[in-house]
Amino acid sequence: MATRASGSVVSDPQHPARLLRTLRSFHQEGFFCDAHLVVDGEEIPVQTNILAAASPYIRTKLNYNPPKGDGSTYKIELKGIPVDTMKEIVNYIFSGQIRLSEDTIQDVVQTADLLLMTDLKALCCEFLEGCIAAENCIGIRDFALLYRLHHVHYLASEYLETHFRDVSNTEEFLELSLQKLKEVLSLEKLNVGNEKHVFDAVVRWISHDPDLRKVHMKDAMSAVWVSGLDPAYLREQMMREPLVREIVRECSNIPLTSPQQGGEAMLASFKPRGYSECIVTVGGEERVSQKPSAAMRCMCPLYDPNRQLWIELAPMSIPRTNHSVVSAEGFLFVLGGQDENRVTLSSGEKYDPDTNSWTPLPPMTEARHNFGMVEIEGVLYVLGGEDGERELVSMESYDIYNMTWTKQPDMTMVRKIGCYAAMKKKIFAMGGGSYGKLFESVECYDPRTQQWTAICPLKERRFGAMACGVASELYVFGGVRSRDDNQSNEMVTCKSEFYHDEFKRWIYLNDQNLCIPATSSFVYGAVPIGASIYVVGELDTGTNYDYVREFKRSTGTWHHTKLLSSSDLRRTGCAALRIANCKLFRLQLQQGLFRIRVLSP
Repeated sequence: MATRASGSVVSDPQHPARLLRTLRSFHQEGFFCDAHLVVDGEEIPVQTNILAAASPYIRTKLNYNPPKGDGSTYKIELKGIPVDTMKEIVNYIFSGQIRLSEDTIQDVVQTADLLLMTDLKALCCEFLEGCIAAENCIGIRDFALLYRLHHVHYLASEYLETHFRDVSNTEEFLELSLQKLKEVLSLEKLNVGNEKHVFDAVVRWISHDPDLRKVHMKDAMSAVWVSGLDPAYLREQMMREPLVREIVRECSNIPLTSPQQGGEAMLASFKPRGYSECIVTVGGEERVSQKPSAAMRCMCPLYDPNRQLWIELAPMSIPRTNHSVVSAEGFLFVLGGQDENRVTLSSGEKYDPDTNSWTPLPPMTEARHNFGMVEIEGVLYVLGGEDGERELVSMESYDIYNMTWTKQPDMTMVRKIGCYAAMKKKIFAMGGGSYGKLFESVECYDPRTQQWTAICPLKERRFGAMACGVASELYVFGGVRSRDDNQSNEMVTCKSEFYHDEFKRWIYLNDQNLCIPATSSFVYGAVPIGASIYVVGELDTGTNYDYVREFKRSTGTWHHTKLLSSSDLRRTGCAALRIANCKLFRLQLQQGLFRIRVLSP
């Protein structure tokens, strides 16, 4: 007969919600309340154990100043918090729901920050992300910086850079202080196209309150890159606007005639604003020697479609192959892989495009290569791979702001050389193989519930594919499998597939012209930029090899990029990265990528 210890563990999935409902009814009816929150002179009955479980701040207060046990009502005084906000937060503790609006969000964030309620702050961040617009992005950016809402600050900054021309016409912009105006105008990545839009923004700012602001004309204009202003445009504006004439008289460095220099001198003084979304390749191995490489390069397919040159960036500190690469919050992160001695690495490093430099990261808890890495709201997730001795199912996460690693739930199965992507704040693990068997299965991980669930499988089993998520869509490109007839060991390239979160199923892409199927083409990365996805790899089209091919999502068709010389690297890591145009311009100039014609006098 089986012993009691060998019994099964069973669970009731409704138990937590049912218990919370009962506790909420106790609170609403005033049962078992053993303390009062004193907020703005009003007392709110509470249960200390429930409040302490929700707020580390309250828990610390109770530990240092516990109830006396003499029958008196224990009171917890909270200063500087609106009573209505506190009531909403108490209701949230018992229900998990809270009503947020643009009028209340600031008070809720401030209170959640005081009470150290990180889960509530996370909900506030989601709400703020949906509120970002031209009319408020500067204010949200400043507020997020004050309360360490890092991802919101990044999104608001990105919105400001992308939509500056709209932002500069808003009341919020016109009400900026001089110091804040100069801070905004100092951003290198303002997407203006022409510096005249920055000049016009300063003119509007001064015109909004000329009596007080004319004395600051020279100071405000110091943030304008005057070398990028067109003298003809300035002369035209001077004819129309008396204020522009005053500004030009006050600021002696504003050019009213075209510069006389040309060629190299003209290029040296040029400084373009804005940014480019670049395809970045990093690491891999040299094609001839097969040694790992530390090289890093970028190409800007939208910025310079006629040239599409590869620009050399600062190399990593050590060569890596079979590593993983992802961009997050404006930086590039490289983790793991193998070094020159084929030793599996736990180390990582971060690339800053503003300084063109690398800094080391805290190591992963497990060394791994051939693994997946995705990013969600400033947190990196690394999954699976190998450590040199065994195949891994483990997952860990890295908070790029707190710089800490955290163990996460394991995947449900080994996925050797599987592919991974994030979509709608969830992680998807697809395909791969183990012990000679290939998989078409797909599993999804939700960081909120910390649960893995199976979803609709791929139409083809595969390994060595690359995936990416865009909005509510998942794409899987390439990968290989054995022939269906099983009469040979020949491998064929798999068809590309597409998954939409609304349809909940995989379908083949209509245009299967990534590469010919009967080949051993390899895909190194799938990089979404704008309305396209750029697939990087060794792509046999039947007539030649492409290194980069463009998939236009709107039409579902493949397109050649401008012909590129064959790469001297293979198995590189790939990602998209936003880089300031002025930085790219300097690098191209230093590397002699401009053909300069100096006209004879």
